[in-house]
Amino acid sequence: MLAGLLVIVLGGLGLVRPPLVSGSLVRWHDTSHDWLLVADDQANQLTVYDAVNGRPLQRLDAKVVGDVAALAQRDGRLFVIDDDGTRKELRLPQLQRVAANVP
Repeated sequence: MLAGLLVIVLGGLGLVRPPLVSGSLVRWHDTSHDWLLVADDQANQLTVYDAVNGRPLQRLDAKVVGDVAALAQRDGRLFVIDDDGTRKELRLPQLQRVAANVP
């Protein structure tokens, strides 16, 4: 309980920031796509599924997207987060890297 109170207090003072990471599952859709993107930290890959029927559509390994630990979605953009916290933006729906590092 004390640890929880400490996080609340420090967060209120701006000393603790919530992570950008939304987890290992992100849903992305537009007029012609409805996808579930799943980060697999152990296999170090990103798998894209059809969100309507669950069918796997594509697997992207570290050669394509770099190290994969988690995913984040922000302002309509998708980021792959590696183990050291480096973010790599992926262009949607092409699923190609936009930049090596995003501040």
